[in-house]
Amino acid sequence: MNRVGMLEKQIYSPPSSVIYLQCTLFAILFGIWVLPETILIRHLCLFIGAFISLYTITRNLSLFLGKNALPIWMIGALFAWVCFHLIFLSSDVDAQWLEFGTIWKRSAIGFIFACGLGLALNGQLRSAPDKAQVSKRILFVGFALPTIIYWMKFGVGFLVARYGIEVPELFLLQPESTKYFVHKSAYVFFCLPLYAISLGYLYQLYTHSKLISAKAIIFLICITAVLMNFIVEKDRNGEIYALFLALCFCGLILRDQLKSFSYRKVLLGCLITAIPVIGALYQFRNNPQWNSIISDARIAVQIDQYNNWQDQATLKPPKDEEGRQISGTNYERIAWGTAALRLISQNPLGFGLVERSFGRLGKNVWPDAKLHQSHSGWLDFTLGLGLPGVLLLLGAGAIAWYQSLSSNSDAQIIGGWVLASLILSMFTTELSQKVYIDGLIFMIGLSAALNVRLKIGTPKPTGLHP
Repeated sequence: MNRVGMLEKQIYSPPSSVIYLQCTLFAILFGIWVLPETILIRHLCLFIGAFISLYTITRNLSLFLGKNALPIWMIGALFAWVCFHLIFLSSDVDAQWLEFGTIWKRSAIGFIFACGLGLALNGQLRSAPDKAQVSKRILFVGFALPTIIYWMKFGVGFLVARYGIEVPELFLLQPESTKYFVHKSAYVFFCLPLYAISLGYLYQLYTHSKLISAKAIIFLICITAVLMNFIVEKDRNGEIYALFLALCFCGLILRDQLKSFSYRKVLLGCLITAIPVIGALYQFRNNPQWNSIISDARIAVQIDQYNNWQDQATLKPPKDEEGRQISGTNYERIAWGTAALRLISQNPLGFGLVERSFGRLGKNVWPDAKLHQSHSGWLDFTLGLGLPGVLLLLGAGAIAWYQSLSSNSDAQIIGGWVLASLILSMFTTELSQKVYIDGLIFMIGLSAALNVRLKIGTPKPTGLHP
């Protein structure tokens, strides 16, 4: 008998030239998003991109009625919650209004841009897959730009040190407290996506038996460039997330090899999996902070007994039972996280600010404490917008990621790999501020719009079933 399915509503997408323009605007935006003194260019990219996206969105309004549009509705509810918090629950109206006119304004404009871009790519992937290849290449360059810019600055710095040439400060890696300084946490947020998307494309090549190819070499170079960035910057957060994503990649390969029931392929999968594991063991053995993290944590969680975490600038970390002074980085981060969890239980609706709500709420409990951020983006965001806010943002990201897993391969790579890397980076990195929230909301909107589709009631034959 005939099996019938439901026809999918066709997605409107603008001409390919317009989509290329949107992709180029995204590439520029992502490349300079974290760089100081680039706000004019960033705003131009956001406004032009959002303006173009508005028409695409209005032509596809019916698509937002499908269940795959749930992450988009959740982000819309987050903006509504921010407005409600400002009007009825504000603890500092002036500071909250300032953030409303900066962070949340940019996030809303970027979200419109992202949804329109995602819908345009969604339609182009279906109607003109050949032209969509150009769009994908432009997007990939955008994801690569932060890493390229970092290594260009590194190279220029080497030339300056070696030959004494003079270049503008903008073209150099700058120390802290200078005009063009970029914190290492920014490289985690904006370089990890290149690492993730390269792994995604490598897996795609593996599934098509094209792992030995020029494309694979390009992706391996990108992976190496990001890893070296984390090593040079001595960023443990970047290293651990890179390891986790590499293990996910190896796990997928090992799963495929086990399905094949070939001893040679299973052995190959085990050897590939062993590479990141051996690298991780090497890092752990050569970094004393990793070796002592469990014993340091036992002391760090005792925030009432040891108050050194309240002023890390003047108070040294405490000593353990053996008289060893514990790692300052381990102690501070774990103690701040413990204090943040306590403050969340006392303030479930949040203080109202994306930035530095930890310090504001901490002052009420520990008046002499000198606190700013808990160094966990998700904890800081919860302290700012409360449990409703974090459930909407994290929930939207998690659902968009889950939907990407069952979508087409390109949506899988952006949603399943890139979005996952950003959500992960928020757990132990101080990213609840400025452009990081803008970027996360943008990527959730892009991933969700790539997955959106709507079934209509006309049945279609899908084949014969005996």
